[in-house]
Amino acid sequence: MTHINTETAEKAKGLSVRILLIILFFAAVCFMLYYISDEIVLEKEATFDARVFKFLDFKNRPALKPVMLFFTFFGSANFLLPAYILLSIFYLFKRKNKERSLNIAAIGLCSAGLLFFLKHLFRRARPEEQLLKNIAGYSYPSGHSFSSFTFCGMLIFLIWMSEKISKPVKWILSIFLFSFASMVALSRVYFRVHYPSDVIAGFLLSIVWLTICYFILERWNTTRRLFQSSGVTPGQIN
Repeated sequence: MTHINTETAEKAKGLSVRILLIILFFAAVCFMLYYISDEIVLEKEATFDARVFKFLDFKNRPALKPVMLFFTFFGSANFLLPAYILLSIFYLFKRKNKERSLNIAAIGLCSAGLLFFLKHLFRRARPEEQLLKNIAGYSYPSGHSFSSFTFCGMLIFLIWMSEKISKPVKWILSIFLFSFASMVALSRVYFRVHYPSDVIAGFLLSIVWLTICYFILERWNTTRRLFQSSGVTPGQIN
């Protein structure tokens, strides 16, 4: 009995430490996002972005353009809209998982709404001397960065939820997806259609957004399952 109690206490302690680390990480991400929004965007502190542009010096690397065009496509609505639709259809009809299908659709739709709201809230103009033509809209936060990290982050979550994929493969796929999203974000800096702070903010925002989505959807799905198991739907309660 003592051995069982000790083992249980150790597991509880380990869980508490993990929760604390997650909270600290989330708080650090929120602070960095606030700092960029306040100090760099609202206060118009251009030193950081200017230094990054100068360090990368993409103007003198035209050979990278075809590669960057390839990556930047995957952060556009031309790719992400069909990708969300196909992924939702896959889970609805192939996996017979209506709950997961609706969650994917909800994240995709709400992500677009959140991005539209924030861009019009900050109204940051895009950099000058852009290498792509006819790029409209505001600069902050980067839609390509936020959308690609959100989509790839969601895929990483789905991969780790799968019981059919081995752990080494999960790590390989996760690293690949994160690297791919990073290249999408970097391509926007290469074409000078976004400031470096825009794409960093897009990445940080995706972490905050996916975390919020996870807890809201998990709570909603758990509540709905409880009502279903009792034979009552939430709409039947006065």
